[in-house]
Amino acid sequence: MSIRLMKPAFLATAMILLLAACANETPQAAPTVSPSPTASATRPPSATPPPPTPTATPTPIQGTTRAQVNVRSGPGTGYASLGLIDPAQTVEIVSRDASGNWYLILYPSAPQGRGWVTAAFVQVEDATAIPLLAQSATPTPAGPTGVVQQKLNVRSGPGTSYDSLGMLAAGSVVVLTGKNAAASWLQIEYPAAPGGHGWVTATYVQVTGTANLPVLDEYGNPLPSGTPAGSPGPVFTPTPTVGPAPDNRDSAAQPAMQVSFSPSASRQFAYSHQLSTSQGDGQDWIEFTPYAAGGVSARLTISLTCSGNGTLAVELLQNGIPVPGWGTLQCGDRDRLLTLPAGGSYVFHLSAVGGGVQSLVAYTLTVSNEP
Repeated sequence: MSIRLMKPAFLATAMILLLAACANETPQAAPTVSPSPTASATRPPSATPPPPTPTATPTPIQGTTRAQVNVRSGPGTGYASLGLIDPAQTVEIVSRDASGNWYLILYPSAPQGRGWVTAAFVQVEDATAIPLLAQSATPTPAGPTGVVQQKLNVRSGPGTSYDSLGMLAAGSVVVLTGKNAAASWLQIEYPAAPGGHGWVTATYVQVTGTANLPVLDEYGNPLPSGTPAGSPGPVFTPTPTVGPAPDNRDSAAQPAMQVSFSPSASRQFAYSHQLSTSQGDGQDWIEFTPYAAGGVSARLTISLTCSGNGTLAVELLQNGIPVPGWGTLQCGDRDRLLTLPAGGSYVFHLSAVGGGVQSLVAYTLTVSNEP
């Protein structure tokens, strides 16, 4: 009986003694357990891979635009226009096509950062220093094509009295889209035109054949299938409506055209515009540099065709001074022979003459450098 009463007391005493012993101990900070290092934390940073070696690119050659030029996706007017470059702008030329008539330039706004411009409108110190581009790198336009043999006007219709839409350099590749009934004019793709098409004379375009081209009227509409192709047919030649001539913004310091003749490129050019009095554009300046094969004197032939209710006065200048012995050139003159010292630049200055009344004259000046 006594044993049962003493067991709880003994346990209580033991518990009191144990708590007292714990109160006299100094608390110890709990040990901090550091996480085991992982492979990703101890792995040294990997080395940055070197940048890819850029493909070697020829150092661009600088040139200066002689006039406003179209930048195209390929070396020819049949290619899409990527934009325009104003006169007197510096361009960086990367290469040239096999004919030497088109330059590939750096053009950041193009999809590939490059575009093509007509060589005739770009001044460079040494064109032979421009490397040739491999033929395989040149895109090929779709559809039948032709090659322009000399500098040509692109017109709004099949005739010299239609408005000029621009110029084509010799060697330009054009996409053919039709012909007139006489097959004397060819319709081509010309993105700069309002409808995307223009007309060029077939005389100076080398083509393999025009038999399969559609026959079109002066407005570009297909003619009936029975219309004979290649046979003589009417060509619409409108008379310009009297009014102010559009201003092409040329001057003696900045001619409307600058052409350097050479045996391997341009041997002829034809420039068309309108001049008027007493309102509108009344003067034009056209600059050219003749060449002479094996001699010091260049032989040229000059033609001037006009339509309208006025006439033109034409001066030939060098360094702003009339050339001695020039004489006159009148509307209707054809193949007038002219001999000039080669190598220098000359300027035709054309002025409208209306006799004190409002007049408008549409003209085409053609200059050929004989071989």
